Amino acid sequence: MKNKKRARSYPVVQVLSKTVYLAIPVIILFIVVSWFSFSEIRKQNNLAVENTVNIYQTELGHRLSAITHFIQWTVVHDPILDGFVRENHMGDYRNASNELRLRVSDMQYSTGDEYQYFFYWDEKDIFFNASEIKVDYDTYKEIKEKIRSDVKSKEDPTGSFSWKPFSFGGKEFLYYMITYRHRTFACLVSMEDILSPLYSLNLGENGSISAISPDGEVFYKTKEGPAGIISSVYNRQLFPASKSLLPFSLAIDSRVLGNYGKLFVLQVIVFLAALMLSFIMAGYILVSYKKVILPIKMFSKSLSEMDSVSDGEGLDLTDSKIQELNQINEQFKNLIHEITRLRIDIYEAELDKNKFMIHFLQQQIKPHFYLNCLTTVDSMVSLGDIDAAKKMLMFTSKYFRYLFQVDMNTVPLINEVQHVEDYLSIQNMRLSRSTLYEADIPSECNSMEIPPLLLITFIENSVKHAVPPEGESLKIWIKCRMMNHNAMEIIICDNGQGFSRDVLTKIRNGEDMEEDGNHIGITNCIKRLGLLYDNNFKLLTENNKPRGAKITLRIPVNDK
Repeated sequence: MKNKKRARSYPVVQVLSKTVYLAIPVIILFIVVSWFSFSEIRKQNNLAVENTVNIYQTELGHRLSAITHFIQWTVVHDPILDGFVRENHMGDYRNASNELRLRVSDMQYSTGDEYQYFFYWDEKDIFFNASEIKVDYDTYKEIKEKIRSDVKSKEDPTGSFSWKPFSFGGKEFLYYMITYRHRTFACLVSMEDILSPLYSLNLGENGSISAISPDGEVFYKTKEGPAGIISSVYNRQLFPASKSLLPFSLAIDSRVLGNYGKLFVLQVIVFLAALMLSFIMAGYILVSYKKVILPIKMFSKSLSEMDSVSDGEGLDLTDSKIQELNQINEQFKNLIHEITRLRIDIYEAELDKNKFMIHFLQQQIKPHFYLNCLTTVDSMVSLGDIDAAKKMLMFTSKYFRYLFQVDMNTVPLINEVQHVEDYLSIQNMRLSRSTLYEADIPSECNSMEIPPLLLITFIENSVKHAVPPEGESLKIWIKCRMMNHNAMEIIICDNGQGFSRDVLTKIRNGEDMEEDGNHIGITNCIKRLGLLYDNNFKLLTENNKPRGAKITLRIPVNDK
């Protein structure tokens, strides 16, 4: 019976399905426990933040209310300010200001010294601080100008002000003032000091506290707050001003997870669940090793012997332990045949590519051009212009030497540019008209690799077809620049009549121009670039304004 069981095939799907079926309840338990843990921690964290903020709002509301009452009572009823009348002298003003500072100092003892007080008497334009200054001098001047302007612009000087946010010296403050009988008493406190009691909250690394004005604008934030995917693990709680005595609302972004005792219990439950799953998976891994992994090792060994088997024999990859491996022998034969066919297709494609490249290079060797060069040299010698004949021979030899030596896929850009210059030198000596040539090539582009005989195609097109304006010489410009570390842009322009509309349409649509023979070099060049770069290039043809043809070529390059 045992031998019969060993000979039986075991599908991989059957073994893995058992593992999945046993893992499902464990995974469900893990998800339920994790969700309960997450909900409980979030609830406890929100409750802790809410309790802390409620206590803070109540205490701060009472403190601001006390300061408001103190400022109002001092301006309206305190006899100390009676010293600020026109009939008194500067000594009387100094004594009154000192008494006011003592009164403020007593108030700060109960409310805190972070609240700064200022007094302004507009009849004599007297302004002084009634408490210790905690800002720099520039900020002090801004506060002074703010109080002055508010007193001058207020239509009802006896009216009261509410606490309002305002920025002094690049920092946000709460600002309160009241004016009565030309005497103004103001108080300021920075938002950083006001919110400091909440800094002890465990909000997380990206947690933040925002103060929101009654019109809904955030005028102060302790941090930028969570953003992107991080915001998914943070919770925002809003504490409106309408439910407190504060002149602003609070928005607190806190991390959902907190450090509580229940978290430890939930982590133990998760750990036990994961441990149970590990034991179950360990048992099935052991079974899978005997029933699955060992047969696969035999299969791998058979594959390693593939090189020693001839194409006609095939491979014996069958194994009685796994049904799936029994089917591979026939399928592997089909795979070998398919790979062989693909190799042949790739080889034939490479042959087509090489044939096209050879045909392209052969097109560059134009017998009539070579004969015209020799005829020009003969004419120069016959006329006795030996120096010109020497130059012509030098340019011609350099031109054809480069043509015959180019047997690589790419060459440095500087070599191509030199080949263009040799070609134009030959044409200038052969033809009656002269061709002006300019090249703007940065030094970092000189060593960049491009296909050989690429630029000469477009230069020959301009020399052959471009007709400059009457009375002017043909001008050709070449400009290069690096687009990035792996791409270069080459622009070739002339001052001829430009491309016709039909030619532009055919080039942009990828149509051949073999019917009339004009611009066929550009069509061949596009095909060649497609073979070399797998269409990872861009060639744009257009006409300049007011005239002239423009070719823009962007190709990937590598430094030599």
